[in-house]
Amino acid sequence: MTTQPAPTPADGGGNVKYVIIGLMLIAAAVGVFLMMGPCAGPGTPQPALPDAGVIQRSTSLAQPDIEIPDLEPDAGPEVDAGRRIRYVTRYVSGDWECSGSVPQGAAQGVIREHRRQVRSCYERQLKQNHTLAGNLSLRLKVGPDGSVVATAVGGSLRDPVVFGCVRNLASSWRFPAPTGGNCAVVSAPFAFTPQE
Repeated sequence: MTTQPAPTPADGGGNVKYVIIGLMLIAAAVGVFLMMGPCAGPGTPQPALPDAGVIQRSTSLAQPDIEIPDLEPDAGPEVDAGRRIRYVTRYVSGDWECSGSVPQGAAQGVIREHRRQVRSCYERQLKQNHTLAGNLSLRLKVGPDGSVVATAVGGSLRDPVVFGCVRNLASSWRFPAPTGGNCAVVSAPFAFTPQE
């Protein structure tokens, strides 16, 4: 019978590496504990609190009081403030109550004659706002000689540029002289859509 030689221990020390890793973990835990500082235990004195209800703040970083300058009178818009829109509204003393009338056919003829001008007011603004659409109702007060003495514009279109343009146009229209009174009120509805 032959005997075999006993196995030799492997190089590296076996369990030595585990001992070194354990010592490193313990050293790290002690380092963390020491860095956290002392814990306040039951025998450790607590810092004194300020008097009840009195809180004092440090203002060392606060800015000095802000001074508000005196108001200066408004000088109006700057010289180069862009295009200004001028709205002209003609007001007539009294109300819109009129006892006269303009024949319906004659009034519709005058409105039909100027319909393209009113449409051009809308189309100019449509170039600025491609979704502009709605109704415009024009109300005119016709004086004793057939001239327009007052205008009023409203409706769902709600565009002040178009309203001003239509008002300016309508103020120069001429109707037949009202019958049965010294003035008459004429109303004209317009509907605007981009597809027209």
